[in-house]
Amino acid sequence: MFFSTRGGKRGLIVFVVAMAALGITACSSDDPSTPDDDTSSPSTRAADADAVEDLVSRYWAAVVKSENTVDANPGQFDDVAEGQVVEEQVKTARDYEKAGIRRVGEPEITEVEASVSGDTADIMACLNEDGWTAEQDGSTIKAPKLGPKPWGAQAKRRPDGWVITDVRVPDGAKEC
Repeated sequence: MFFSTRGGKRGLIVFVVAMAALGITACSSDDPSTPDDDTSSPSTRAADADAVEDLVSRYWAAVVKSENTVDANPGQFDDVAEGQVVEEQVKTARDYEKAGIRRVGEPEITEVEASVSGDTADIMACLNEDGWTAEQDGSTIKAPKLGPKPWGAQAKRRPDGWVITDVRVPDGAKEC
């Protein structure tokens, strides 16, 4: 077995189920929209891409805070995400709290790419969770090191800035 916890298999099962649920929701999108025609200037597109890349950093900071402190307050995702993305993250924090699980450390997000078209942005990055471990009731949950893997999201421009509206794994569009 690759795990060892004081809480036994129950903790690992809850952790794996929660991670699988995130993976399943990350693979789906019910937004059939197509990209808008983009007539913005190159400097505007570059500024938008920079803003979306900054959004990725702020989004992951909120996710890390939520899972490391087991904070299910949806308000911490204000200005970075909305809808199902926030609901899934709040559910994960609640599931972790019930099982006595919390994350420790943080993931490494690299090679962030943002493709902006009008008020929509497709985001791709490499996500490495090897340094973002978990513990249950104070004991480390041992998990295999999987290395970097593709991570993706869609963001939409709102009056106050960009927010992540869908998290999904890109289909073969990114090698990490």
